[in-house]
Amino acid sequence: MKLNKLISAAAAVFTALSSLASFPAFADDRLSIEQELTDGSFIYEVVDGSYTITKCTATIVKEVPAIRNGVSITAIGDGAFSGCVSISSLELPDSIKSIGNSAFAGCTGLKEITLPARLEKLGEYAFMGCNKLNSVKIPDTITEIPRYAFSMCDHMTDIDIPDSVTTFGEGAFYECTSLDKFRIPAKLKEIKPFAFQEWYSIQDIDASANDTFVMQDGMLMDKKKSIIYRGLASIEGDLYIPNGVTTVRSGAFSGCARIQSLFLPESLTAIEDYAFSYCPNVRSVDFSEGLTNIGDGAFAYDQSITSISIPTTVTSIGEMAFMYNISAEQAILPEGLDSIGSKAFLSCNKLTSVSVPKSVKTVGEDAFGKISGEEKIEDMQGFVMNVFAGSAAHKYAKESKVEYKVVDRDPKTIAFIAIIAALLIAAVVFAAVLMAKGRKSPDHGAKKAKKKADEKAKAESYEKILSDKK
Repeated sequence: MKLNKLISAAAAVFTALSSLASFPAFADDRLSIEQELTDGSFIYEVVDGSYTITKCTATIVKEVPAIRNGVSITAIGDGAFSGCVSISSLELPDSIKSIGNSAFAGCTGLKEITLPARLEKLGEYAFMGCNKLNSVKIPDTITEIPRYAFSMCDHMTDIDIPDSVTTFGEGAFYECTSLDKFRIPAKLKEIKPFAFQEWYSIQDIDASANDTFVMQDGMLMDKKKSIIYRGLASIEGDLYIPNGVTTVRSGAFSGCARIQSLFLPESLTAIEDYAFSYCPNVRSVDFSEGLTNIGDGAFAYDQSITSISIPTTVTSIGEMAFMYNISAEQAILPEGLDSIGSKAFLSCNKLTSVSVPKSVKTVGEDAFGKISGEEKIEDMQGFVMNVFAGSAAHKYAKESKVEYKVVDRDPKTIAFIAIIAALLIAAVVFAAVLMAKGRKSPDHGAKKAKKKADEKAKAESYEKILSDKK
C-alpha cells in the first residue's frame, strides 16, 4: 500500500515536471528535498535529510547516482530492486551507507555488483535468489552478514569477506551450491543455523586466521571440537563423527553426496535440522545411545538408507526427519520416544510396517503411511501401523485412515480378560481333580487283581516244581 502511494506521488511529480518543458534541464536540481520524486529510473524518498531509492522503475540500469537534486543518495530501500530481472551489472556509489531488506532479491540477471566502500548496513535477504551472481566483495565496514543475505546465489564461486565480520546470520549463504572454497574471517565469532546448508561443491574451508573455529578431518568445528558447523563435500566412504562432538549443526553435511556410512559417537546429543539431508549415497547410520533429538529434515532425501534404528535415548523426531528415505524397509522406534513430527516418514515407499511405542504423545500430520503424489499427499498401499489402544499413534491412524493393528487393550479390558482367564483355569483344575478321584478306585482294584494273579501264578509254579522232584 505504501509503495502504491509512493508510485502515485512520484507519478504526480513527474507529470508536473513534464508540464514545465520550457524550464531549463537543471530546474530539477532546485526542487525542495522535502518532495518525493522520480527521474525516470528511480523513485526517491527523503529520509533524515538525504535520499533513499525506494524503487527502480527502469528496465535496464548500470549505475546508481551519488547525488540527486543536490542531495546525497545514501540508501537503497527495502525491495527497491527486487525482481529487476534485466539488470546484469550494477555499480553502487560510495555515498550509499545502507542496503535494505530484500533490496536486490530475485534479480536473476544480475552477474556483477560493486558494493560501496563505506557501506554500514546490509539488509536481510538482500541478494537472495540472485542466481547468476558470480562474485562479491564485501567492504570492511560491515560486521554482520545478515540472515539469508546471499541465499540461493547458486552460481556464486567467490565471496570476499573482510576480517571485520563477526557474525554469519541464519541462512546467510544457504544454497550457494557452486562455492568450492571459503575463508572464515579472523574476527568471526558466531555462525547461526543454515548458514552453510547445501554447499554441494565445497572443497576447502580456510579457518587458519580464526581463533574460534578449526578445521579437522574435513570438518569445520569450534575450538573445543564439540560442535560441527560444516563438512566438506569431498568427504567420502565411512564418516566417523569424533567422540566428544555433542552437536551437528543445521545443514552441516547436507549435500555430501559421497558419504556411504555414518558412525555417530555416544557423546552426540543433538542432530539439528537438515544436518545430513540430501546425502543420496548414505546406506547406513550407526546411532549411539545418548542422542536425544533428531531435528527437522535431519536425514531427508537420503534415498539409500535401508534401515532406521532409533536409540532408546531419543525423545523427539522432527518434521520431515526421514522424508523420502525411499529405500528404508525398517524403522525401529524405542519406548521413551515422546514426539514424531509431521511428514517424518513421508514417502518412505518400502516401509510397509512400523510399531509406534505407547510413550509417543504426539504424531504429526502425514507422519506415516503417506506418499507425496503429483498434486497431493496420498495413502500408501499395503502399509500397517502397530499401535497401542488409546495411544497418540492409535488416534493418528484412525484420523488419517491408515490401516492399523492394536497390539494391546486398555486396562479395563485387560482386567476383564484376566478374570475370565482365572475362572477358566480354576474350572480346568477342578475338573482335573474330579477326574483324578474318579480314576482312583479302578486303578486300585486293578492293582489288587494283578497282585492276586501274580501270587496264584507263583503258587502254581511252585507246586509244579515239587511234583517234578517226586
